[in-house]
Amino acid sequence: MRLETIHPKDLSPAQIEQWRGLLRPGADSPYLTPEWAQITGAARADARVVVIEDGAGFFGAQVLSRFSAMGLGAPISDYQGVIAAPELEISGAALCRALNVGRIDVSHVAETHGAFTPATSEGTWIAETHGGRDLYEAALKTRRSEFVRQLDKKARKLERERGPVSFRAHSSERADFETLVAWKNAQLKQSGQPEIWAQPWVRQVLERCFEERGARFGGVLFTLHVGDALAAAAFCLRSPRVLHFWLLAHDNAYDAYSPGVLLARRAIGWAGEHCIAEVDFGPGEYQFKRQLSTTQRPLHWGVISGASVSGALRRGEYALRHQIERFPAPRVAALPGKAMRRMDLMRALAR
Repeated sequence: MRLETIHPKDLSPAQIEQWRGLLRPGADSPYLTPEWAQITGAARADARVVVIEDGAGFFGAQVLSRFSAMGLGAPISDYQGVIAAPELEISGAALCRALNVGRIDVSHVAETHGAFTPATSEGTWIAETHGGRDLYEAALKTRRSEFVRQLDKKARKLERERGPVSFRAHSSERADFETLVAWKNAQLKQSGQPEIWAQPWVRQVLERCFEERGARFGGVLFTLHVGDALAAAAFCLRSPRVLHFWLLAHDNAYDAYSPGVLLARRAIGWAGEHCIAEVDFGPGEYQFKRQLSTTQRPLHWGVISGASVSGALRRGEYALRHQIERFPAPRVAALPGKAMRRMDLMRALAR
């Protein structure tokens, strides 16, 4: 099998069209598009795309060292993996040789193909909107009648107590975008986590996505204002069929009204009115995701490798993690997973 490794900026127009032709329902996230690869590549010199069999498949990665690579866009990409027809057979060893690394650590893989050894799984939350706004709202009221009643009550209370509420989609207001990013970094700092969105290369990717408004790929800013004040904001990525929530935050002064949830529900309605088939909230056990979603899609974490020492070490880490996760003490059981995620986060940001 012929494999060619290039930087995303070197993708030809023909290769970009081949890539787009391989995207299909369930594997057509904005993070799996050639546009995402090129935007990420513009911010990272170590970004690479493996072109499989003259365009039969594509795989994006960022090469951290001769020992390991990570999926392209980690840790800010909610989908990674091989973009190809399901029947394509590609070995992990071949991908590692093409990138000249011992292993490739990947997360949020929707389709595994033959190269990937899943180690753990989680679901991403999906609101299906292919039937339009009215059908989604009717289904939501049927499944979550009490949730809808309480949310409508909060919306009325917010307007009654704080002033007129306005929803804006596809906003180009730079000040609102900057406020959203500041809210997210403040949340991370308060919880003792790295300020991901302040990292230079991450900020560059954010900026490019905010500026991009194409039909095939672009950033979409949603805002909820109370009078002239920004109460909540969400920045999403979109591909032709999918709207993917990326950043969502609100002003704590409006906590009692759940403005972020109010905004997310309106954004789902907007998606249903604009021929978007699904709204993806990404993984994470947040109550509002479960309440607003209609289904889940499994995503996998694991390693791509051949017979390498670094690959064996990574698989050993996952094996040890699984053993400890069986412990009856929840806090102890969660430690290995937290440690691995923290280490991967620092590795990916160190560029």
